[in-house]
Amino acid sequence: MPSILYRGLCYVFRRAWNLLNPRAIAWRYMKKRHPNKAIITKLGIDLKVRVYPHDVIGASIYVKRMYEPAECKFVMKFLKPGMVFFDVGANLGQYTLLAARRVGLAGQVHSFEPSSRMFQELEFNVRFNDLSNICALNRKALSNKIGTGKLSCYRPGTEVFSSLGNHCRQSALMIGHEDVEITTLDTYIGEKGIGHVDLIKMDIEGAELLAIQGGVHTLSKVTAPTILLEMADINTVGFGYRATEIWDYFETLGYHLYCFDKYGLISGLAQRPADFSREQNLVAMKSKL
Repeated sequence: MPSILYRGLCYVFRRAWNLLNPRAIAWRYMKKRHPNKAIITKLGIDLKVRVYPHDVIGASIYVKRMYEPAECKFVMKFLKPGMVFFDVGANLGQYTLLAARRVGLAGQVHSFEPSSRMFQELEFNVRFNDLSNICALNRKALSNKIGTGKLSCYRPGTEVFSSLGNHCRQSALMIGHEDVEITTLDTYIGEKGIGHVDLIKMDIEGAELLAIQGGVHTLSKVTAPTILLEMADINTVGFGYRATEIWDYFETLGYHLYCFDKYGLISGLAQRPADFSREQNLVAMKSKL
């Protein structure tokens, strides 16, 4: 185990680098002087996206070339040509684009983003990278029912916090709600005639349990998709449940939950915590490694 001193020095070094990194300095300048100016920046190795200096996710992509690098590495290592990927809570399309590059023309990417502004950014980024023939984009939210719902709206750039629930992030300013279309995973798969889904990335600010319940038919199969998802009580409280209930529901479907390391590699079975007061991304799989 690394010593406390070593971990402390690593933290100080990361903080210093984040402050002195030329791209971080440029981003802070643009955020202050030109917060609404569109910027085309690199994503990963050979992709590009449009971001704005007020974007929460855009900041990481501009400075580090990727948001949630460990999660992205897991997705890219998992996916192979010809696979089917679902991006639930696509935002500006980072995972959509990375997945489309991996699955290629023989594969499929189905993306869900209910926010009106972020759906426009998603559409732009997919077209800009010439990946429209691989990606099916849906301005919809996944839940456990079909109909319409109220999506909380935050100031531009913080749509990453938008939710169908009643939670409110203190770090972001909510400015209202917008009506959005809701469907279920099982309904969508049936309507599109999709025979098999390999991987689902799900980050929908607390609606994860509802989306999983809406896919119970698909997720009950032995060949059910692997799911990368966020577990956080700060999000689920807006729906009236605890994130550990997602864990328990997964177990009833025969799933096992795993941790992964910074390289995107499965590092072992996760241990069920008392709560998810600290946000954590986990991988749910039917097979036991």
